[in-house]
Amino acid sequence: MEYVIAIAVILVVGYLAFPQKFQDFFGSSSSSSSTTTTPSPAPAPVVADTNNNGITSKAELKSLTKVQLVDFADKNSLKIKKSGTKAQVINEIHSQLK
Repeated sequence: MEYVIAIAVILVVGYLAFPQKFQDFFGSSSSSSSTTTTPSPAPAPVVADTNNNGITSKAELKSLTKVQLVDFADKNSLKIKKSGTKAQVINEIHSQLK
């Protein structure tokens, strides 16, 4: 009787530690099949100069979100206050790009 309890405990611990191995071994068809997840595409680079004239205007900066503006400032080594409002961030970036 003690052996049966010991084997049951070992099976439960094994199942909790390696559930996929147990499902593969015992052929459990009720579980979900293994799914492979495709990695999400990398985010597009932030392009502030949409008309490619070499000058980034305030209007072009306003079309970006605040997160994109912070990323743009980081990539261009600009010093800005991340805690400021979007308008303040735009003004800081625009003044440093002149």
